[in-house]
Amino acid sequence: MKHRIKQFVRQNLQALLQKGSFAQNFAVTLSGSAAVTAIGFLLTPVMSRIYPPAAYGQFAVFNSLLSNLSMVTTLTYQGAFLLPKDKEKFFSLVQLTVTLTFITTASLLVILLLAGEHVMRLFSLEAMGKLFYTLPVLMLLFNLNSIMHSWYQREKQFVKRSSVEVTTSLVGRGATIGYGWWAGGSVVGLLLGEFFNRLTSTVSLAAGTIRHSFGELWRGYTWSGVKAVAKEYKSFPLYMLPASFINVFSSQLPIYALSSGFGSTPVGLYSFSVGLLEIPITLIGNAILPVFWQKAAETHHNEPERLPGITLSLFNKLLYLGLIPFGIITVYGDILFKFVFGARWEMAGVYTGYLGYYYVFKLMSQATSPIYTIMEKQRYILWSNIALLSVRGLGLGIGLWQNDLNLALLLFGLGSLLATFVIDLQVLSLLRLPILRIGLRTIVIVGITLLALKATRIGFEWIML
Repeated sequence: MKHRIKQFVRQNLQALLQKGSFAQNFAVTLSGSAAVTAIGFLLTPVMSRIYPPAAYGQFAVFNSLLSNLSMVTTLTYQGAFLLPKDKEKFFSLVQLTVTLTFITTASLLVILLLAGEHVMRLFSLEAMGKLFYTLPVLMLLFNLNSIMHSWYQREKQFVKRSSVEVTTSLVGRGATIGYGWWAGGSVVGLLLGEFFNRLTSTVSLAAGTIRHSFGELWRGYTWSGVKAVAKEYKSFPLYMLPASFINVFSSQLPIYALSSGFGSTPVGLYSFSVGLLEIPITLIGNAILPVFWQKAAETHHNEPERLPGITLSLFNKLLYLGLIPFGIITVYGDILFKFVFGARWEMAGVYTGYLGYYYVFKLMSQATSPIYTIMEKQRYILWSNIALLSVRGLGLGIGLWQNDLNLALLLFGLGSLLATFVIDLQVLSLLRLPILRIGLRTIVIVGITLLALKATRIGFEWIML
């Protein structure tokens, strides 16, 4: 037994020390994401006492506009960066995405100069004033960040990615807290924090090792090469773009629905709760997804028979990882938010409870989401995201029809959970895995955990009476 333990430790230590190994890459990305998560958890209570829910609501609308524009302007071609085997074709993809970025940024700038005030009124963002016109600059930085992050992922340079994420998190949060403390919680502080975050990230990534390829990148620029890769990877704008847009829109659907039906304060409470739920998802996603995506693509090319096994193994590990923390948030969300962030954020904890266990399944999708792209089944992404949008829209629609905010978010969370679970199982079926057994096992584990946590709350409340 002692010998086996020593052998296990030795094997894992060797894997960690092996340069470029999955274990080492995962350890690097996990440590960086853990630092970013710690920064978020430590500083969010400070921010919640500076900025009111209405400010978070206004920033949520602006940020959703930014993310949608950024996604559309690159046509999601950066999602294909891992696929080309030769450097020339990869460089052509980079040239294509950068060209699209600059053309669309210039177009957006012209539109805002001509009709900026009308756009602000349309989205009720007059409080941002002239800073609203930073939208093209932020979009440019957002796109360049995405392109360079994908580039570093292809090159397996996860140390650089992680260090940049930690630095930008500190800079962005520091700017947000500093301005908010000085100006009294204006929405402008949240915008400035986002701007400095993106600016720091862009400069840091551009100063890394990929800068040595910039000269070669543009010396080899040919319009024929750009057109060739645009045609070869046309499935990304044809399927991935509408799928990604639908996915982002469906996740942001409550922002638009609650804003029109209940005002900016519920939007701020919802955005705040989702922002906190996304912190652990970002932690684990940034640690696992880039490394697993690269590893899965490599395995599919070289040893395709191993892909189902490593995908299911990661799927199960993420289930175990998310059960307890998201379960606690689901059951104790209102109590935790009131204690940590202040009484005005208690309802955000209630909303978090409606969404908490959906995030267990969203976490598990980190193992399944790359498979569609790796197996070149992008059209399935489109149809699955249409189904997710339909279920979410139905839930919110019922809540709005009943003029019941809690019902709207409860049905949104429940629909998101069920749809995401079905989509995960559909991906696993592509790998010819036994999805009936996997599905039943997952339901039993999640159900038992949730019942146990609910029992502890009932017990505590009974004792306190």
